[in-house]
Amino acid sequence: MMMRTLVLLTLLAMALLIPGPGQAQDSISMQQLTGNERAALAPTQKMIDFGRTAAETNCASCHGLDGISTEAGKPHLAGQRSVYTYRVLKAFQANVRRDEYHNDFLNDKAMLATAVYYSSLEPVQLAARDTATVQNESGAQAEEDPFYDIREVMRRCVKCHGETGNASGRGMPSLVGQDPEYFVNAMMGYVDGSRSHSLMKKLVGNLDEETIRRMGLFYAVQEPHKSEVQGDGNADTGRRLSEACESCHGGNGNASNPSMPTLAGQDAKYFIKAMQHYKDGKRQHPKMFEAVKALSEQEMIDLATYYAAEQPRRRDVRAPLKSTEWIARCERCHGIDGNSRDPRFPMLAGQDQTYLAKALKAYASGERKHSAMHAMSDSLSAMDIERISAFFASQQPKTVVYMSVPCAGETENADPDLDF
Repeated sequence: MMMRTLVLLTLLAMALLIPGPGQAQDSISMQQLTGNERAALAPTQKMIDFGRTAAETNCASCHGLDGISTEAGKPHLAGQRSVYTYRVLKAFQANVRRDEYHNDFLNDKAMLATAVYYSSLEPVQLAARDTATVQNESGAQAEEDPFYDIREVMRRCVKCHGETGNASGRGMPSLVGQDPEYFVNAMMGYVDGSRSHSLMKKLVGNLDEETIRRMGLFYAVQEPHKSEVQGDGNADTGRRLSEACESCHGGNGNASNPSMPTLAGQDAKYFIKAMQHYKDGKRQHPKMFEAVKALSEQEMIDLATYYAAEQPRRRDVRAPLKSTEWIARCERCHGIDGNSRDPRFPMLAGQDQTYLAKALKAYASGERKHSAMHAMSDSLSAMDIERISAFFASQQPKTVVYMSVPCAGETENADPDLDF
């Protein structure tokens, strides 16, 4: 198959690769190109041959001499951007990145030549049927639903709390308008027994905290409705009583503190039941016990009536990005379909899917130190990581030829020991 080649005129593009004054350079990927790295964009055959010898001795057992890894979790190097590969090798040498298989066995000349050699190879060729399969497995009908992975779990909530969490049944709490932090704490209360409810304990007990957090996020980004069923008390009396609650639950019952529940629009019957449980100890919460122990039954009814009539507001919580939105963000640095045009940033197209997923998890956990990648990956769900890695793994990689025009003083900046 004829490989499509992207040609970059670095006479124009090199200026874009050099950070301007005051621009953050908190990671090696953002550092400007050195003289040696510029030379690697237009390598000599001698440099490529030297790199092949170094790769055969040090790298081929894992990554293949052709740069096509046959082991899941090992990255393909064929066609990878040379400056990126060189900097990664240097990072392993300096123990900035750690791997039991990478030791201090390459000198700087060999690392640069190895990177150049692999970048000169034809990238992996993806069969059309494999590409279609990977893309279809990501779920065409689901790729725009950021909550697709928890839809099945949330079906158990619909009967009582409605499709969006705006409960309509009398005595059932609305789940919308709460911060995810409060939602998680409330659900974990059913698990640890600080909230007494046998059915809820059974329903929540087999869920992991990440799933519960994502459920809380789903409800937090829905539009809240106030209860359709009004209370039987005096709303004006309830308004006066609510003044003591405002420091935690906000004016009109709309809390701003993530750990505090919004009371506005909540079902009156449920509100009364919750207050009674705090009072008799079925819900263990010392501050709430102090707050409700002096309240009469009628005062609870009046408070419930007031809050039920108030309009709840949506919390200031950002909705998760769709798969296409995440991919578009990745493409800002890594190029359309993951074919990077910047030699400092890795090509993601056609890369081993297991490796891509592992790398994203490492950035999210901080195992790989890179502030921008950590910020990007920290909020990714397991489903997001699966979709992103599947997408880029299914894209056909393309080689890049850089036609470099030397800059003034570039020759003087090059290391004479790296002369090929």
